Amino acid sequence: MQIAYVVHSIGEYQGVKVHACVGGTVVKEDIRALKHGGVHVVVGTPGRVIDMMKKEFLRTNYLKMFVLDEADEMLSRGFKEQI
Repeated sequence: MQIAYVVHSIGEYQGVKVHACVGGTVVKEDIRALKHGGVHVVVGTPGRVIDMMKKEFLRTNYLKMFVLDEADEMLSRGFKEQI
């Protein structure tokens, strides 16, 4: 959530739309935000991002950049399969 907040703050002046796809939040909100488009940056946890990709709400056809932050932490916490 912190990364989403920072990206939103930085991009606010240029109209950048940010959505956080993280566990512990309402899945329907993620689906609504991604389905209607207009989101420029998606910040998310591996599980939720993969779920949205499998359900085809988060499409990567036109993906221009992918950033995986703290991959070492994710690997040490059992996210190897998802990464």
